[in-house]
Amino acid sequence: MANKRAKGIIIILVIAALVVGGGGGWYFYEQMNYISTDNASVQGSDLKGSIIPLSSPGDGTLKSWQVKTGMTVNQGAVLGQVTELDDTLDLRAPITGTIIENDGVNGQVVVPGQQIGYIVNLSELQVVANIDETLINEVQVGRQVDLSITAYSNVNFTGTVSRIGSASAVVANGIANTNLSSIFDKVVQRVPVYITINGMQGKHLVPGLSASVKIHKH
Repeated sequence: MANKRAKGIIIILVIAALVVGGGGGWYFYEQMNYISTDNASVQGSDLKGSIIPLSSPGDGTLKSWQVKTGMTVNQGAVLGQVTELDDTLDLRAPITGTIIENDGVNGQVVVPGQQIGYIVNLSELQVVANIDETLINEVQVGRQVDLSITAYSNVNFTGTVSRIGSASAVVANGIANTNLSSIFDKVVQRVPVYITINGMQGKHLVPGLSASVKIHKH
């Protein structure tokens, strides 16, 4: 009985060692070959893919507003008009793209610069990943990237590192890393890495979707 029990314990220990060793091997492999983060999201590609507001060109009443969410328009197309006391101003599409939000209503009073909708070029999107500054030296432009978009977790996307930001995400967002006593608060900063998406896989990607990335080191 004692021998059987001892053999059973040995088998359990061997299995545990294999599990731990396998897990450690997987972790080592991942660390050696990839830089991973889930601090990433789908965003516009510079101005061509940024979410751009549809702003009132003047002070008056919105008329002939036929915009609908999801419709595609060409740059320069007249989307509506703003009627002032002695003039009528056209509200034109600033880019070719898709209307993703419509807040305008015919007959409403608007003021100059008031945002009454948003448009984006959905063919010009990218993923922006915020990478710890301690790892940024291992990221190179042109490296392959495995992408996972949370909204489409069962679809494998790929991408390519197109450029590496010149400022940390904190600086880019205009947040100073100091406390009230003006003493520098040393924390690990994150540098934005811009990733071109290699095909949309037939999915409807829009800015703001959460993503996870694995940047190949080799």
